[in-house]
Amino acid sequence: MALLLILFVGLYVTNFRNINSEVFSAAAAWTRACIFFCLCFLVSWLTGTQAMILAAPIATQPQMQDLNWIAWTIGLTALIFIVYWGIWARYTIRFNRKLHLATQIPFGLLWGASMGQLFLVIWNGINSIGSTWPQWLIVVMTWVSLGACFWAWMVFYWDLYVAPEHDSKYSIALKTVTVHLPQSLLCITYLTIYNNFIILIGLQTLALVGASIFMRMPPFWSTKPTPAARPHPFLFGLVYAGGYVSSAPKNDPYLKAAHLPY
Repeated sequence: MALLLILFVGLYVTNFRNINSEVFSAAAAWTRACIFFCLCFLVSWLTGTQAMILAAPIATQPQMQDLNWIAWTIGLTALIFIVYWGIWARYTIRFNRKLHLATQIPFGLLWGASMGQLFLVIWNGINSIGSTWPQWLIVVMTWVSLGACFWAWMVFYWDLYVAPEHDSKYSIALKTVTVHLPQSLLCITYLTIYNNFIILIGLQTLALVGASIFMRMPPFWSTKPTPAARPHPFLFGLVYAGGYVSSAPKNDPYLKAAHLPY
């Protein structure tokens, strides 16, 4: 994985270091994403999280005979389908990008496996710090830490330099309240109660395969124009991904297609 990281960093520095970030480049976006995927796998390995994942069964025999565990597992899987393959998909702006399942599914699989491991790295770190804490405190502290880390990563980097423009201010707020916050809280609770590491990664992967498909992530060879994320001003001269802003939202065809008022 370290060799792959070096390869992708070298590829990026050689070909995309000075690229105009105001123009979306699928090749540059995929290269940045692959660097991130490699880093997630390396961090998971270095922290011992990867060994913890591989040493654990997908589910234990007692769990498979426990109706509460079965209900939790089926319920969370259904929730992911509803919020990502339903709500998230419905309110995502695509700008007429095309469906390319042959690349969007692998991209989502790598994205999900990477974010799932990063999720577990944070959860495992909180558990190590709070080894004597009650479960509810582990859940709360992980939710707060995970939310802060993932929010910063998404708005300051991923949604600016990897994903094509796919949200507006309205859809960001809607997805935060109806998709990201509830699914993360329930997944953390499930993880803390049952310790099913591979299932947690599977759930996050299911979510992000859907996200990759429904935002129509362009294939790495694509040169078709699509809007890059619009940077919005933040504190200290920083910029963040604040979403698409239309000059005429009531008549904007892209907002209408995504069922968004603005």
